[in-house]
Amino acid sequence: MSFENPTRVQIGMRASFGGKHYRVVGRSVLGENEGGETYYWNEYNLETDSGESATLVFDESERTSQWRLFTLFDPEYPMTAEDAASKQVGDRLNLTGNDVRISFRGSSCVYYVEGKAPEGEEVGTVAEYFNALSGSIMEVVSWTGDEIEFYNGINLSAGLVASAFDISPTTGLGERRKIFSSFSSGDDDGNSLSAVKFLIYGFIAIFLFVIVFGRGCNFSSSYENAPVARLAAPSEQLRVGAAGTLFDKSYRITGHTVVEIATVGVNWERHEYELTDDYGRKHLLVCGEKPDGSNWTVYELLSPLIAPTATETAAKKVGDTIDLDGYNGKVTDILLSTVQRSDGFTLNAPPIGSMSYGLRAISEYNCLLARWNVGGIQFFRGRAIPGKTAVASFK
Repeated sequence: MSFENPTRVQIGMRASFGGKHYRVVGRSVLGENEGGETYYWNEYNLETDSGESATLVFDESERTSQWRLFTLFDPEYPMTAEDAASKQVGDRLNLTGNDVRISFRGSSCVYYVEGKAPEGEEVGTVAEYFNALSGSIMEVVSWTGDEIEFYNGINLSAGLVASAFDISPTTGLGERRKIFSSFSSGDDDGNSLSAVKFLIYGFIAIFLFVIVFGRGCNFSSSYENAPVARLAAPSEQLRVGAAGTLFDKSYRITGHTVVEIATVGVNWERHEYELTDDYGRKHLLVCGEKPDGSNWTVYELLSPLIAPTATETAAKKVGDTIDLDGYNGKVTDILLSTVQRSDGFTLNAPPIGSMSYGLRAISEYNCLLARWNVGGIQFFRGRAIPGKTAVASFK
């Protein structure tokens, strides 16, 4: 196992996550033994100028590559290291008022450190930990002896990490293919496959565009289709920085984008706002699911235990059913989104001008949204809300 840095993230670089500005002060290589084989992953120690810390994790193996960001939190309902040691996979617990289920338990060992390691971490340190999930909530509890720490986690695509560090998303930044366990694993010869992947993704993109948006199109020069209606975004009604309450939860608007939505026969712009709750979790407020600006929706990120790939999701058609850990619905819309403008910092939006494909599915109780591009795929569960109510909540 080589302990060389597998990514372009280097000590001294700066990045913005969740509205906070961090500097990379150290990198550690950790591993755990499973079935006699050791899996390794990299953890980047981040610090703000005021001393707050976060951990950016890059986990790579032959079949999967994933970025995650973890931040410390103080639980409303604390537990001791002894309590944590008694927990098993499948157990439920409540640390912040939300019920979560333990999905993985393991132990990690520090194999290499460069720069500044987190407090209490050095080569040879062994820690026990478990992951707990529920919908968009990802919590990790880690303990060594009587010392115990609690982390909130979020999955990030390679494109989002590249945007945060203001670098181009190239081979070595990582590409999401499936979800592994918490702070996790290995090696991948990405360079030799990068050209092949580029061609594959390019073919998929062209194929999807023709299938989704080319119905009724005629490429003959002797025929011209009816012009596509284009509707500009309505005036902006909410502001970055505003605080409010929706569904009895407190939020602050931490980002805003104007996104052009393309469907068959009509393109329209809409406002999308990133909402951050008191625990740092990200939500998405979509202002206009339809061209007339109606059907506002508040979405929360989902981290399915069994997540379909971008290719599997792209194969869905209108009328098909999509199921994400029990949240399901029938596909009603297939979309092409292009970011036109961005204000503030938002984890949920790619850089200006970039495109992503998506689908929306609804049922009697649920609204699901999936978005994907070559940088990764994200899933959301939504609740409808009247536009007037949302605007009034953030006044």
